[in-house]
Amino acid sequence: MSLRINGLGFVSRTLHLYPDYFADKPVERLLGPGIQACSGNSHDSQNFKALVKARLASLKAAARCRYLIGDAALYVADTLKALDAQQQLFISRVPQTLTETKKLIAQHPTVEFTPLAKGYSGAWFEVTYADVPQRWLLIRSQQANHRENQTLHKTLAKSTEQAAKAFAKLCQQAFACEADAKQALEKWEAAQQAVKVAEGSVVPRISYTTRGRPKAKAPAKTHYFISGQLYTCLQYKQTQAAQKGLFILATNDCSNTLTMQAMLDHYKSQQAVERGFRFLKSPDFLGASLFLKKPQRIEALLMVMTCCLMVYAALEHLIRKQLAATNTFFPDMKKKPTQKPTARWVFFCFQGIDELTIDQTHKIVINLQERQRIILTCLGPPYQYIYS
Repeated sequence: MSLRINGLGFVSRTLHLYPDYFADKPVERLLGPGIQACSGNSHDSQNFKALVKARLASLKAAARCRYLIGDAALYVADTLKALDAQQQLFISRVPQTLTETKKLIAQHPTVEFTPLAKGYSGAWFEVTYADVPQRWLLIRSQQANHRENQTLHKTLAKSTEQAAKAFAKLCQQAFACEADAKQALEKWEAAQQAVKVAEGSVVPRISYTTRGRPKAKAPAKTHYFISGQLYTCLQYKQTQAAQKGLFILATNDCSNTLTMQAMLDHYKSQQAVERGFRFLKSPDFLGASLFLKKPQRIEALLMVMTCCLMVYAALEHLIRKQLAATNTFFPDMKKKPTQKPTARWVFFCFQGIDELTIDQTHKIVINLQERQRIILTCLGPPYQYIYS
């Protein structure tokens, strides 16, 4: 079975990528009992719950996966109960909106963290959520802390500027009585988090209905205005800054075989999947050039794109594996040697290869360079035969 991706002239033979995996599995088992496209208007948490109930058994039979890994949308009470009922181990990020998450993150100054690789550190906690016993891993990331604090400073600066404009507008508003002015000031302060009012007061001002210098018994009205100085609450800023770079991973694998580093690595492996789907959305894949109206045709296109992504990911994995096994390097986009090239870059490098036909009988592959030969050597005899 062969598939040409994006017309770049690189032929991928799927059955040769993992012959030991595909050999004993029929096509319907590989693809599952069916493929269903989810609505773009539906939430991921609802889609994950339906997926677990309808497709998890087929996925386990086909892929023999040990852990089901997902982001915070997977961590829903009904989904966790369904996973536990099917005895499926999972690794998921816990939503920051949960009360339990906020309490655990708030007590991080007293937690003893264990150092991990690449600036991470973690601590275990035994938790029961949605009647499912779990282990929560509180992670602290130095890089995320630095990145999120920069975002926090920008957000606070913007919110402070907006608060200053809103307070200036409030100070210009006239109130009929002192009680109304105080109530408006208290309501405005309650809505602010990073900004407080110093020396807040209500000032009465007398105004006359007639122009010019008022007479002795001229009719007058008293209006009340708000006055005060704004300042940034440093305690709020410090509290928010201290909690940046913290997140929680959850798993129902309560054995001691899963280490902190392994759990973090498993969760971060989602990035490879995200990169693959980002490739499908890129202009190079030419998906935007297709316009489909019928749902059946849209699902058919999704099926083709998913198969392409499977070939893309499997091919990239095989190339990286063989480069590492043979201690061979491939030049990247900056012409530096690497053992982890992306399949997208490999496809680009195979542009410009032509087939020359002599006397309508002999065919010769021309313009084959050393970097293409490195990839062909990694992929093995079937690919070398095609480009020979």
